[in-house]
Amino acid sequence: MDYLTLKELSNLIKITIQSGLSHDYWVIAEIAKISCHHNSGHCYIDLVEKRGDAVIAQMRATIWARNYRQIILRFQSITGQDLKSGMKILMLARITYHELYGLSANITDIDPGYTLGEMALKKRQVIDRLVKEGIIDLNKKIPLPPVIQKLAVISSLSAAGYGDFVNRLDTNPHGYRFTHMLFQAYVQGELADQSIRSALKHCKRQKGAFDVVVIIRGGGSTVDLHCFDSYPLARDIALFPLPVLTGIGHERDETVTDRVANKRLITPTAAADFLIARARLFEERVDVLSHKLAARTDNMLDGWKETMKNLKERLERQSIQFLRASSVLLRKSIYLLHTQAFSSLRMPSVNIKAVEERLRGALNISVNNKYREISDFARIAIIHPRHMLSMESRIMEKLQAKVSLLDPVNVLKRGYSITYLRGKAIRDTASVKKDDIINTRLFDGSITSIVESIKEKTENEE
Repeated sequence: MDYLTLKELSNLIKITIQSGLSHDYWVIAEIAKISCHHNSGHCYIDLVEKRGDAVIAQMRATIWARNYRQIILRFQSITGQDLKSGMKILMLARITYHELYGLSANITDIDPGYTLGEMALKKRQVIDRLVKEGIIDLNKKIPLPPVIQKLAVISSLSAAGYGDFVNRLDTNPHGYRFTHMLFQAYVQGELADQSIRSALKHCKRQKGAFDVVVIIRGGGSTVDLHCFDSYPLARDIALFPLPVLTGIGHERDETVTDRVANKRLITPTAAADFLIARARLFEERVDVLSHKLAARTDNMLDGWKETMKNLKERLERQSIQFLRASSVLLRKSIYLLHTQAFSSLRMPSVNIKAVEERLRGALNISVNNKYREISDFARIAIIHPRHMLSMESRIMEKLQAKVSLLDPVNVLKRGYSITYLRGKAIRDTASVKKDDIINTRLFDGSITSIVESIKEKTENEE
C-alpha cells in the first residue's frame, strides 16, 4: 500500500499552493483580531468574512516587520487611525503554507480607502440610532441600590467566567451573602443575540425578586463579541427596568451592550469584585455612622444628665417655696371661712321670711298667667272646628251646583241632543256615510233616522 508521511503531505500542499497561487491578490476581509509585537515588529491578524451575522470564512494573516512600518504609517496618515478590530480592509496578499503553522496570508500592502469594517460601521450605526432615539443612557440613569445582593445572572452554565463569578461571590473574605439565579443563554455565536434577549424577558417577569441583572461570559476572540453589538439586544437593555451590569471579558473592546449598560465591568471576576466592594463600602459607611451615632448619643446623654441635675435642684427649691406660700394662703382662707360663718349665723330670721313671701307672690302670678293661656286655648279649640266645618259646607254646595250643570240630562233639557251610530256618539261627519241608521237622543225620548246626505263644513262657514 502506498502512503505519505505528514511531512510529505505538507510539502505537497505547499508546492501545490506555491505553483497554483503564485501571484499576489487584492482581497477584501474584515479584521477580527490584531496583535502587533513591539519586539519583533511583526503584526498578526485574524481575518473573517461574514454573511449577515454569520462568519463564513476565516484565515490568519501576517504583516512582516519589513512591510508593517511603511503600511501602518501610510494608513494612519490617510485615515487618522490605527488598524483595529472590526475594520474592513482591502489588502494585497500572497497565500503561503507552512508545515507547522498551516495556511496564512502574507500582507504586503493595504489600501487606506477601506477603513472602517462592517463590524465597526454597524456598531457605529447602532449607537447613532440609540442616541437618536434618546434611549442610550436610560439604563445608566437607574440608581443602583446601596447594597446589591439579589442577582439575576445571564450566562452559559458551562462558561468559565460564570464559575469564576459565582466562586468569587460565595467565597468573599467578608462573608457577605449574595443570592444569584442563573438564566441560561448562549453568550457567543449566531444564537446568542436571541438567547440573551429571551433570558432578559424571563428576568423582567420576576423583576421584583432582583436588585440587578448581570450579563457575563469568559474570554474569547473579538469575533465572539459580535452578538453584543446587536441593536435589538442593546434596546432591550437600555429600556430594562432594572440596572444591567456587564462583565463580558474584554478590556479594549467595548461592545454596544457595554455602552448601554448601567455599568461596564471588564470581566466576570471584576463584576463580582464590584458587588463585593459596594457591599463593603456600605458596611464601612454604616460603621462610620454607627460610631458617629454612638459618640453623639454619649454627648447628648451627658448633656441631659447635667440638665436633669439642674432641673432636680430647681424643682426642689421651687417646691419648698410653693409649699410655704400655700401654707400661708391656707391659714388665711381658714380664718376668713370662720369669720364669714359666724356672720351668717348672726343674720336675723326676718330675711328668710321675706324671701319666702317673694317666692310665694311670684308663684301665684305665674299660675294665673298659665290659667289664662289655657282658657284662651280651650275657647279657640271649640270655635275653630265649627268655623272650618261651615266653610267646607259652602265649598261642597258650590261644587254640587257645578256638577248638576254638567249632568247630561240637564244639558238635554236645554235643547241639546246626542246622535249615536251603532252605540257610539258621532263626533264628526267622517264617522257616517249615506244610508247609515242613526239614533238621536233627546230629553224626553229618541229618534231613529236614515242618512240621506252629508254636508261637511266649508271654510267660509263659522
